[in-house]
Amino acid sequence: SYTKNKENGPQYRTLSKAVGLSGLETHYTAHTVQSSKLPLSLACLRNTSAQSLGLNELQLHCEKYVNAATVTQEQAEAIEVRTRLQHKSPEWYVWRAGRITASMMHAVFATSVEKPAVSVINCVCYPDNPVYNVQTTWGLEHEQDARHAYTQIMSARHQNLQVGASPVGLTMCACCGKGCLEIKCPFKYRSDSIQQALDAGLNLKRTHPFHSQVQTQIFVANAKHCDLVVWTPKDMAVVRIFPDVHFWEPCLKKAQQFFQKVCHPELKHFSMRNAALSAHKGFLSGV
Repeated sequence: SYTKNKENGPQYRTLSKAVGLSGLETHYTAHTVQSSKLPLSLACLRNTSAQSLGLNELQLHCEKYVNAATVTQEQAEAIEVRTRLQHKSPEWYVWRAGRITASMMHAVFATSVEKPAVSVINCVCYPDNPVYNVQTTWGLEHEQDARHAYTQIMSARHQNLQVGASPVGLTMCACCGKGCLEIKCPFKYRSDSIQQALDAGLNLKRTHPFHSQVQTQIFVANAKHCDLVVWTPKDMAVVRIFPDVHFWEPCLKKAQQFFQKVCHPELKHFSMRNAALSAHKGFLSGV
């Protein structure tokens, strides 16, 4: 889903081009969404005439459409309302297509723009409703357990704490201000402590994919921090992570390059999955 941000900082003027999207659910006033407010999925960027172009020509062609991913505030709000169920909603995957979300930031930052991993292209450009394995299913099933435990602990320590209703939420309290909430329920450590993903001081390792994810969420949501909740039936840790500008700036730059040089040409050429276009158009025609 898309975040609502009225701040006019330089980073958010960049993010308005919809390259780095967090997938966080924010809370707009519920209203009936009219189909005219919805933008086309980026999967609909396909141009059949571009299929005869070489990569260099295709990249030059895409430079003419640098604002292809831009959405208006009204469109962002309309999409947010329709995708609050996140992975449970088929529309979640329609609007994610071609956009670099927080969960993909680590993979995008690690791959080469010149020779990108096909798996990363597939995940970004052609997100599917996945068939979950045992590990992922277990984590999803226990998200609410982790949320409940987090709320109990934090309510006793903070003033007027409110937690957003989305699976990955926003927090707000009088003492700490606006924050993000990210929940991880690792199946691997379901019977143990949760120290393996964290260093001895309970600081998130900068090399861990979670770090890229939460930093993207913090900057896209314009939050002051992110509380990473790592939960098992036997243990829970709440790690408060603060904005890391020195880490974020190269991530954002890489995401912009990856979108313009990899995602956009791929969406124009649509070389990986031609069937995906008809699926997206078929869904949108029924909106």
